[in-house]
Amino acid sequence: MGSAPDPWPIASALFDPCYIGGWTAAHHWGLTDQLFRSTFVVTSAHIRKRSLTILELDFRLARVDDRSRVTATPAIWRGTQRVRLSSIERTVADGLATPSWVGGFRHLVDILNSALNTGSLDVRRLSNELVANKSGAAFKRLGYLAETLWPQRSDILTMMGPHLTSGVVRLDPNLPKRGRLSTRWLLWINTTVSGSDWST
Repeated sequence: MGSAPDPWPIASALFDPCYIGGWTAAHHWGLTDQLFRSTFVVTSAHIRKRSLTILELDFRLARVDDRSRVTATPAIWRGTQRVRLSSIERTVADGLATPSWVGGFRHLVDILNSALNTGSLDVRRLSNELVANKSGAAFKRLGYLAETLWPQRSDILTMMGPHLTSGVVRLDPNLPKRGRLSTRWLLWINTTVSGSDWST
């Protein structure tokens, strides 16, 4: 019985232009031990379904409008084929904008903590990715998390100012609007994060 085919080149061919991102990229970069069955693919191609199974391989698809951002993503060799792969900073930025891409809010915080602990996260590149993502919510979540969990990371906190937008969003977008409102970050703090859970 032969081994299963590599899902990355298959995804690259089927959903081009696309890049491997989300929880799949996070696992590749060693930011999480969580291994999801589905390969996470970000594409600017038109798709009808968010989940597909092809050749017994499961794919989770997310569509973005910015084709140029997808096509500009650097590629790596995967066997004999080149496949676009989300960088560490892109993976974190995407997760801050849409936590479900990395498996949910709790996974997002674990991934961000891992990136900070290992020193693999380039804050300047992260800032550039967040700006390119055009997500004010991502900056708000990062600002609140940094202030709460990693207050010594002044390099993260100082980059927040110019990018904070109006409008209130939820810290965890998959939970109801509840808890308290942070007027500093314009966030509904609808879940608990504690420095005892994550520390650098």
